[in-house]
Amino acid sequence: MEAAPATITVTPLEEKVALVEHAAEVPQDSQYALKFVGAAISNMLSSAICNPTDIVKVRQQLRRQTPGARANAFWSVGVEMARNEGIKSLMGGLSASMLREVVYSGIRMGTYEYFKDTLHEVSKGALTREGLALKIGAATIAATIGSALANPADLVKVRMQAYYPEGSPYRNMRHAFASIYREGASLAVARGASSVSGGIGALYRGVEATTIRGIVLSATQICSYDQIKQTLKKRGIMQEGVPLHLVASTFAGLFCSITSNPVDVVKVRLMNDKKHEYKGALDCIKQVLAREGPFGFYKGFGMCWARLGTHTILTFLIFERVRYLFGIEAM
Repeated sequence: MEAAPATITVTPLEEKVALVEHAAEVPQDSQYALKFVGAAISNMLSSAICNPTDIVKVRQQLRRQTPGARANAFWSVGVEMARNEGIKSLMGGLSASMLREVVYSGIRMGTYEYFKDTLHEVSKGALTREGLALKIGAATIAATIGSALANPADLVKVRMQAYYPEGSPYRNMRHAFASIYREGASLAVARGASSVSGGIGALYRGVEATTIRGIVLSATQICSYDQIKQTLKKRGIMQEGVPLHLVASTFAGLFCSITSNPVDVVKVRLMNDKKHEYKGALDCIKQVLAREGPFGFYKGFGMCWARLGTHTILTFLIFERVRYLFGIEAM
């Protein structure tokens, strides 16, 4: 008895391609979560590498010498730190920096595309994906949330990186958080206010400047990177890949260094203002202008560019690679 002939089902090529794409596709919600993780990882690694330049920049911005004075040059500050405090001092505030990057950069960079997609949908396409308005709007929302939530960690980082003639009063990050909270609580009680509001207020000192800096930095760093990549690809000058990521991130690092340095100076001064010499961000701006002139806002620019430029390049190179490993399309 003959066996029945085997039946072979032939699937059309288009169907096969669709099945493969569907299997490889990462759900949209999972993509947003992975982008947050990727943003946090890339910024943490970049910050760890750039910590020595970051702490030198903070020391420069806290000094009140005439801008450009030899004693305030970044190499002078760095050598002085290594000689007087030891080479390990250049990694001061690293733990607080890592915590800050998880919250601040994880949100500002990790949710950027979520807000970009949301604004595009809400505007029903009026805000085009090619335009800067959509990018700036998304970066502003993401940076506002990230900067505000990360302010306590940012403040602790600045305090731990500041210079103390008699040695740092903080044993570690946890001790710094507790000490700053207690300082604010004690001051509030002395004024007849709530200790809780005083403690939280102390951790959120300088939040206005922090948020403004975050918006300015993100609007120039993330948006310029996104726009430069988009333009170079659209005109056929470069294709997606490491060379394109390197070129776009190099320009993004320069632009955000120029725009964010003045706000960074005000933010650092307010955060380290234990004696409450400044009434707020506007008062700080007035005092810097009166004592140091307009160039006072560009103290530490060389180190800011060295740090932020390097940080930007490393961050986007790592971020794009992590996205690739996660199976997410390039930014």
